[in-house]
Amino acid sequence: MLYYNYNQRKAYLNQLQEGLFSQAILIKENIANNGIKLSNIDKWTKELGKKLNKRITIISQEGVVIADSEYEISEMDNHNDRPEVQAVLSGEESGISIRESETLDIDMYYLAVSFDNGSLTGFIRLSKSLEDINNMISANIKSNLLFFLLIILLALLLVWNLTTDIINPLGEIAEMAGKMAEGNFQDKIKIKYDNEIGILARTFNYMAAQLENKINQISDEKNRAEAILTSMADGLIAADTDLKIQVLNPATQRIFSLKDIQWKGKRIIEIFRYHEIEDYLERAVQEDKILSAELQIQEGDLRILRCNFAPINNNQGKAVGGIVVFNDITELRKLEQMRKDFVGNVSHELRTPLTSIIGYVDTLLENEIEDQDIMKRFLKIIKKEADRLALLIKDLLDLSKLESKNSYVLRPGLLNDVIDKTIQMFNDKADSKNIKLRKAVVPELMVYMIPEQIEQVLINLLDNAIKYTLEGGKVSIKAFFKNNKVVVEVSDNGIGIPNNEQHRIFERFYRVDKARTRSFGGTGIGLSIVKHIIQNHKNKIELESKSGQGSTFRFYLDKFK
Repeated sequence: MLYYNYNQRKAYLNQLQEGLFSQAILIKENIANNGIKLSNIDKWTKELGKKLNKRITIISQEGVVIADSEYEISEMDNHNDRPEVQAVLSGEESGISIRESETLDIDMYYLAVSFDNGSLTGFIRLSKSLEDINNMISANIKSNLLFFLLIILLALLLVWNLTTDIINPLGEIAEMAGKMAEGNFQDKIKIKYDNEIGILARTFNYMAAQLENKINQISDEKNRAEAILTSMADGLIAADTDLKIQVLNPATQRIFSLKDIQWKGKRIIEIFRYHEIEDYLERAVQEDKILSAELQIQEGDLRILRCNFAPINNNQGKAVGGIVVFNDITELRKLEQMRKDFVGNVSHELRTPLTSIIGYVDTLLENEIEDQDIMKRFLKIIKKEADRLALLIKDLLDLSKLESKNSYVLRPGLLNDVIDKTIQMFNDKADSKNIKLRKAVVPELMVYMIPEQIEQVLINLLDNAIKYTLEGGKVSIKAFFKNNKVVVEVSDNGIGIPNNEQHRIFERFYRVDKARTRSFGGTGIGLSIVKHIIQNHKNKIELESKSGQGSTFRFYLDKFK
């Protein structure tokens, strides 16, 4: 607005200058043509000033005012120092000056030109009050201010509408976007308009709902994947193409004892000291095929792992990593070996009595033996081997029944009665070897049990204790409370069991001294039956023994509350 007013004022002044200059030239020509004398020039000037509505001042070459259209020349001072006069004196065609008149006390516009009519030379100065121009400019300023005020009001109204219709909804959308970035998808943008902003808000709300749904789906899938990885019995490693570990499940940590180890982003070889894992996985990724291998690891006990290595490909079929799955087959290999041993042992145990029976029967059939004593001796041997064979088959059936993991209902019963009954069964056998059979049992031992099975346990333990104790030895049975358990111990001071054999004593058909134990008539299955019975009672059996100093078998039963 200031610039506009400045230009407007400048245009008015230029217009005024041109008018004053034209009039000054006309006055100059009139003075020259009409030969106006000095004596009546003042009168002429006043008349002309009224006609032109301008103040006209005639100034001599020396700066003396010789005529003025509005004031008495006698009261006026020398005008030679006026800027407009000085400008003409300096050679300019006209001199211009704007200043406050000392006589009129108002802003005036002055224009001076030189003249020369022969007898009179000097300056013609025309001046015009700037009051009209200033008033006009002031009026324009007021009009402009009012106009600009209206413009501002309209602009404010437009801005308010813009803010209400666009800025505020966009602010709400930006705020909602911030909440979405923080994971809050519950808040919605309130839709107030049906314009493009309203459409944008509805679209944004729909996008937020869809995004929340997708994130929930991804989160559910991630949780399911984590749950699967966590609950997997098999170990799993997922690595990128640089063989840096990205995923490692708890089963792998358990198998390789990796608890409290920072594995994320490290190479496989940095975490696992078995280089075969990284080598096989690298081959699987490079060759884009599944590989399998068996790996033996020594993390405490020796373990055997079946390892499967597979590449991970993206949608374009490009390898982006690899995966390893560890399946612990240690128990499977043990079971396979036990099966082989079992088949071999059963075959051997069955073949021995059958060979003896067949041999003696063939002897009886192929030879005409008339001696009744010899026949009777042969038949006794055949009967003994058949009884041994029947006992072996019975023990195998009992063991098979126990290993079938049928559910057994344990009921409360008095253990003292079972112990007393079993001791009575072995009194004669102990007396025959002059073995002292002692009992130290706490009264009223009520336990959860299957009496027939516990009786079978005691029979096996007492039979072995008496069998492997030399004549004149001692065998004892103790039973007492310990915490919420009842502890039963069967001890002897017999031949004992070497330390390196004790961990296998409960295996089927395992004998410390096979030749000697077979001569005692055992089948090699009794202690295996004992172990399974105690396990079916959800308890354990222990062994303490020293070679040549005897053995103590200790098992636990749950106390009846």
